[in-house]
Amino acid sequence: MSDTPSAPIANQTGGNPNAPQEPPELFVLEHYDFAGIQLSEILYGITIVLFFRCMLALLRPRNGRKPSYLLALYTFVLFGLGTIFTALNGRLLQLSFIDNRAFEGGPEAYWLSIYSTSMPLTANTVFIIANWLADGLLLFRCKVVWQEKYWILAFPVLLAFGDLAMGSLYLYQLSQPNANLFTKQAVDFGLPYFVLSTSLNVLLTILLCSRLIFHQRWIAKTLLRTQVPYMSIVAMLIESSAIYAACSIIFIGTYGAGNIASSIFLPVLAQTQVGLSTLYTCVVFFLDSIQFRF
Repeated sequence: MSDTPSAPIANQTGGNPNAPQEPPELFVLEHYDFAGIQLSEILYGITIVLFFRCMLALLRPRNGRKPSYLLALYTFVLFGLGTIFTALNGRLLQLSFIDNRAFEGGPEAYWLSIYSTSMPLTANTVFIIANWLADGLLLFRCKVVWQEKYWILAFPVLLAFGDLAMGSLYLYQLSQPNANLFTKQAVDFGLPYFVLSTSLNVLLTILLCSRLIFHQRWIAKTLLRTQVPYMSIVAMLIESSAIYAACSIIFIGTYGAGNIASSIFLPVLAQTQVGLSTLYTCVVFFLDSIQFRF
């Protein structure tokens, strides 16, 4: 795979005399990078709303529940990572399209040339750390709801270790001189990392939802009353996981094929993970009061 993905269209300027004199693949990639960051900023606005709603639910719960300061801290850290990612991408956009727009090859060539430096590397690092935190919360909740049946978590734990290893190696490859998102070494480690991360997230969601369904059926058989909206929680978990999985699959497919459209979905994927993980903390808050049985 080449360092820069190819574009299938020969002329992307549409005959515009004011268009920059750049290779067509870089010209299209600029459009996709710009669009991806704008979409991620829109999602960041949604994440802000979710963050404050979730913090309110955690710190000032209703029905006499005690505040969960630990989950509030987790939510704050996760939101902070998403904020850092958004701010750094905004700064990189400014450096590429404004401060260094006369760089040989255009803004995208400049972006790719600095991809292995501290600022882009920090953005990628906080993105991967946020993924690890999100998967860690789901893994911990699976451990709690499945109680002593640790054998059920054997495969997810193996996936988690693989996720940690491939994510670390991916960051290492991105830190090498002249590396960028599309270099062969980065793709060789990045693609397995994203596949493992998505698989782990979906698998843990399935384990959580199946346990909730089993518990709800047990309650129905014993004729016990409950105020916990089990099916609503299951629906929210499934819908959230489906959104994240859809974004991940689209990114993995385009990234693995070397398609420049992957530049749109990577920043979108990052904000989707942060926003949905914020929702998960509220779900965990509800689950803390449940005594699970078979």
